[in-house]
Amino acid sequence: HRQVMTSAAYQRRSTHPDLERVRESDPDNLLLAYFSPRRLAAEELRDSMLAVSGEINMAVGGLPIHPEINLDEALRPRMIQFSLAPAYQPDRTPAQRNRRSVYVYRSRGLLDPMLNVFNQPQTEDSCERRDSSNITPQVFTLLNSDSSIDRSIAFAQRLQREAGTFTEQMQRAFQLAYQRDPDRTELKLLKRHFQQMLVHHQQTIPQPADPPTVLERSLVEEFSGKAFRYEERLDVYEDYQHHTKPWDVSAETRALADLCLILINSNEFIYVY
Repeated sequence: HRQVMTSAAYQRRSTHPDLERVRESDPDNLLLAYFSPRRLAAEELRDSMLAVSGEINMAVGGLPIHPEINLDEALRPRMIQFSLAPAYQPDRTPAQRNRRSVYVYRSRGLLDPMLNVFNQPQTEDSCERRDSSNITPQVFTLLNSDSSIDRSIAFAQRLQREAGTFTEQMQRAFQLAYQRDPDRTELKLLKRHFQQMLVHHQQTIPQPADPPTVLERSLVEEFSGKAFRYEERLDVYEDYQHHTKPWDVSAETRALADLCLILINSNEFIYVY
């Protein structure tokens, strides 16, 4: 590993002083004259979002963890033999849920929609190399999912704790997300968008929405065709510790979170250059 990682080929930049000539002579970059940008793997993306938001739990070892996933998918009926599998229930506390993705419990019958859409391989197959597709559901997932929104709010709260003025907050955000400072044009655009979002959030009050603690399930008996119903209790939600939600924070924090959401949706964040 040391020999590979200290080699000149491994340490290439994604730019080249004569990139056009190199692309003509080696269009597929088979000779590794420059570094080919790659997208973060699914687990890397989740961990990176938790890292910039300040929520990641770096504890080592222990039992598998159950992070939050899309609620519709978590509560979806899943068949096991001739019955229904229990609904997916995440771990109760953020400290448990926000551990690194290497500790996430995997079930063949229930895939995490966010990790799945970013090409996490199936459990049944050997995967020597990850696919890196670019599909529309990735955009919707990274921009609109509850997980992305939770991370953006936590990111905004971190900026408010660690920086004072808007400019200082954006400088801190860029350092965390991109390892660089924003330029004047970027600051100007971000401030304009922040002011627009602040007006929007001052006029729009989000309503609390808690997950259910009881589900009503129904099945049809295989031989008689008769339907029967039963209740499934979701005990974890009775004393569940939620991540900070939009209705828990001010309009200013929600507007700042919109900017954070833009940063974690950018190519500069989800690609390694």
